[in-house]
Amino acid sequence: MITRVDVLNYLIKVNDVKNYLEIGVNRGKCFFNIKGAKQRIAVDPYFNFSFIKKIRYLVKNPHNFKNKYFEMTSDRFFDSHHKFLKNNPINLTFIDGLHTFSQSLKDTLNSLKYLSDQGIIILHDCNPQDKIAAFPASNIEDARIKFSSHKSWKNIWNGDVWKTIVFLRKNHPELTVSVLDTDHGLGVVKKIPTQEVLPTVFDSISNEDIPQLEYSFLASHRKELLNLVPIEIFLGKE
Repeated sequence: MITRVDVLNYLIKVNDVKNYLEIGVNRGKCFFNIKGAKQRIAVDPYFNFSFIKKIRYLVKNPHNFKNKYFEMTSDRFFDSHHKFLKNNPINLTFIDGLHTFSQSLKDTLNSLKYLSDQGIIILHDCNPQDKIAAFPASNIEDARIKFSSHKSWKNIWNGDVWKTIVFLRKNHPELTVSVLDTDHGLGVVKKIPTQEVLPTVFDSISNEDIPQLEYSFLASHRKELLNLVPIEIFLGKE
């Protein structure tokens, strides 16, 4: 499977990305495998990786001493670092923080303020494959408490990030929004006016409806809602 790391490194290479921002770093599984980008910016309320791991990474990648680490919520990061962000326009943002509609939308809209004109935002977890993975919990701990004993629980919680894709497509024609059909769904947001006419399914959805949309609605209208794109087409392999 082509993973988010593969897609991010591909975008960094073909777009000559200078500044990379990652929201929701956790153990650094993605962040420490990013190649290229002169400056990488990590944001998470709690970095769940050791100081030793960070040092080992820098020893192997000495050119990355410009990396910036902000151990705080994304809301606080955007509220407190206007000057830094204006002086360092982001070329590529990866959003993998709290997997809720409200927070993923907020992170996306905040990222857009500091995204370069040719920049791209990638959102993880936009294409959940079952009702449990898509359950709108407050966080993964709540999802585990609710479903850990359920026979269908796979320890996968995508939450309702997919609703952010629906909201953006419905309300922001100045953006082009799609989802790559790989690695739990990778949302792609670009500052390019969309050329598409929205599918008729959007006619039945108001902004007030979006937070209450259920997984069954996504399952019935997946391609239309998400603008689902095969990963091979995105990578130019088909």
